[in-house]
Amino acid sequence: MSQFVHVIMTRFNVPTKGWNETRSGYKPLTEEWLDDRFKLFRTYVLPSYKNQTNQNYVWLTFFDTNTSDKFRKIIKEIETEYPTFKAVFVEDFDVMKTKAVEIIPQYFTPETKFVITSELDNDDMLHQDYIKTVQEHFKPIHDLVIDLRRGYQLTMFPDRKAVVNVYNAVVNPFVSLAESVDNFKTMLKERAHNSYRHYPNFSVEDSKEMYIQVIHQYNLMNVTFKHKAVPEVDFSEYGMTEDTKFTIDGFKTFQHNIARVPFVMGLILKKIFKK
Repeated sequence: MSQFVHVIMTRFNVPTKGWNETRSGYKPLTEEWLDDRFKLFRTYVLPSYKNQTNQNYVWLTFFDTNTSDKFRKIIKEIETEYPTFKAVFVEDFDVMKTKAVEIIPQYFTPETKFVITSELDNDDMLHQDYIKTVQEHFKPIHDLVIDLRRGYQLTMFPDRKAVVNVYNAVVNPFVSLAESVDNFKTMLKERAHNSYRHYPNFSVEDSKEMYIQVIHQYNLMNVTFKHKAVPEVDFSEYGMTEDTKFTIDGFKTFQHNIARVPFVMGLILKKIFKK
């Protein structure tokens, strides 16, 4: 038996202080927002979890207790379709943090000494080896930060067109935390992922793109970075099929890379003048 349990936590439509508007000016958590998010979730996110080469994990997905019957029916369908997905209904984010710590021990065995938690968004996709890679980087150290740094950003356009740029960042939203079961609080104990930069113990993976962060009109904060856009991606590694995969827009990719020239020149000049 494994000495750890791996739990992914996803906040779906849990009311959160300060979240009053998306970056494009839309109201979050409305019926329109939920319709769009469930469509994205079932088409892209859920298949990337089903596609994991390592299925040894628990997926706690948190919903507002006021979620309508229309969406509760969809949630039930997903639970039946993919039993790893466990729906939990809470009043707000503070309750979610408490509830997670209460629920997780039910998945422990007598051999469980550590718990790995990952807090992942409901609109991002995982590489097929994401779970496998996180668990391979586990070490029996309390407060070990497991940092998968490389991935992609995918900016969506109509007709399944997209621009995909590389994404490489320390303690990005796909980071995980290993804690002793004797004193665990989960990834939710810090207000922001950046806080984990200051932890002393790291296990780092930066040789492969392990996730796709999706940029769309209903994002709260995420924006397209000025990193290099790529001409092709093997979308099947992220759970996509011929019917759902994106076509990379060559012209917009070219525009993106041209537009980033001043940004790149600025970085070069900074390095020159630092010497």
